[in-house]
Amino acid sequence: MNRRQLLIGTAGAGVGVVVRPTDAFAAAGAGPGRQAGEAGALPMPAPSRTLPPAMHVQDPSCTRIERGWLFHEGDIATPAPEGHNATYLSVKAGNALGAAAMAFDDSDWMPVRLPHDWASAQPFERDANISQGYRRRGIGWYRRTLRLEADDRGKTIALRFDGIASNATIWVNGSVVAHNWSAYNSVEIDLTPFARFGDDLNMIVVRVDATAMEGWWYEGAGLYRHVWLIRRAPVAIVTDGVHCDPRRDPAGGGMCRSR
Repeated sequence: MNRRQLLIGTAGAGVGVVVRPTDAFAAAGAGPGRQAGEAGALPMPAPSRTLPPAMHVQDPSCTRIERGWLFHEGDIATPAPEGHNATYLSVKAGNALGAAAMAFDDSDWMPVRLPHDWASAQPFERDANISQGYRRRGIGWYRRTLRLEADDRGKTIALRFDGIASNATIWVNGSVVAHNWSAYNSVEIDLTPFARFGDDLNMIVVRVDATAMEGWWYEGAGLYRHVWLIRRAPVAIVTDGVHCDPRRDPAGGGMCRSR
């Protein structure tokens, strides 16, 4: 059963009714104007008022961090350092200025829960870009305090953003740790060299410039996918570090070369 058939079969589901894809597949092979089970009828899955079971956790080392984020819409100018000493300190690790600074006052920022798309909250504007749904995107900032338990000391600590729309700069504890220029790839950051533990908190800051467009469709703006905290053993396989190349051996059997 193809994707189009599945969508046709589920389009008539009522509000509050959960359609199970397995039911749609079971009723595959139907056509227009006929009942399920008749030759050529559209698939008519049986409605269900219960949610499917939650997916099991595939990687227990990954924790989703979607709460605790603060958001500021619009850009925040970074003050220029004044004098020799301030200039010297500004280029050293941990001494970011402006909204990326550890001690920046974000008390008036708006609490948000990820995934977050600030463009979806913008008003429709006649002169805004039609491809972006007549909504403006602009620039926004995110900040989040992260506490790592003392037991995490010695582990490999990473932070993964599943998607940021669009151009992003990421700071951890006042140091730039990553730049990214596309909304369609994930970003993983090794926090191990920067991590603080116990009552010594970590500060994550993300500046998102969503003025750049990558397509002729609505793309949204901000941390529009999940963010994960990854805690692994000191020696562990890196993310996407296993590759399997299936081939036939000379005898015609199967073998897999992994690395």
